[in-house]
Amino acid sequence: MDLLSRLPGLAGWVLALVLVSACSEQPARVGIVEEAEAERVLIAQAEVGPGELPESAWIAVGDPALLENLVPGRRIAYRLRAGGGMPRLAEVSVLGWAGEDEGWIADPDGGRLRARPAPALELYDQDGRRASLADWRGDVVLVDFIYTRCPGPCPAQTHDLVSVQRGLSPAARERARFASVTLEPEYDKGPILRAYAEKHGVDFADWSFLTGEPEHVAALAREWGIGSSAEPSGEIAHTLHSFLVDDRGYVVARFSSRDRDPGAIRMQIERFARAAAGSHGAAAGANGSALQ
Repeated sequence: MDLLSRLPGLAGWVLALVLVSACSEQPARVGIVEEAEAERVLIAQAEVGPGELPESAWIAVGDPALLENLVPGRRIAYRLRAGGGMPRLAEVSVLGWAGEDEGWIADPDGGRLRARPAPALELYDQDGRRASLADWRGDVVLVDFIYTRCPGPCPAQTHDLVSVQRGLSPAARERARFASVTLEPEYDKGPILRAYAEKHGVDFADWSFLTGEPEHVAALAREWGIGSSAEPSGEIAHTLHSFLVDDRGYVVARFSSRDRDPGAIRMQIERFARAAAGSHGAAAGANGSALQ
């Protein structure tokens, strides 16, 4: 295991296959860990051929020691035990981390997250200025969906996020933005959005309330996975989700009304804001070195 961890890319991959294959007639496989539980692991197959496992499959793990270091995003070489029933892991070697080209990105703690690019977001803010998620690349952005005539859930969500905004460290505020998209653009024009935000104590320094053409806003909400429907009462029933987009443009966390803990949201923003500041500092240092 230690030897494999020190070998670069292809060499480690080849040696792992030789070592694992030598232990059994079962073919050696290479895959990526998607999820890991107490007694099983979900592995994405790198190659699928006749008689192989499906593209992703849960594999039982009888020996808890085999689960060590099997966390999401790990690229592994492994062998299955012979026999019918549910596939069972026999041996495993860790080859390294899956890369961005394989659908995984680094998180601030050195692990890996699924790479989920944020849908496009280009609207107009409470002052009529064009605002785009692409313009905020390099910052961490918390996106949520509300409408100002909402009788309760939306104001509650805004209230919680105001608490998040006020509780961020100065360093995080330098790298964090908030964007609230209306689900009723026919009514929620700029001045109405501004009045709503002011009522709830929003600091506009890093928070934009966004509106646009109804058809465009409706399509955008669907792309973000926000379902909504008009009720006979005139209210809008909709899912209450907020999304954290990192400095690279990936959705790295989603919060629902059931788990919208301001402290947890603040912690995630702090984590990714530090990572954003670090990456920009490293880039600045590299550019400075190149100029010397």
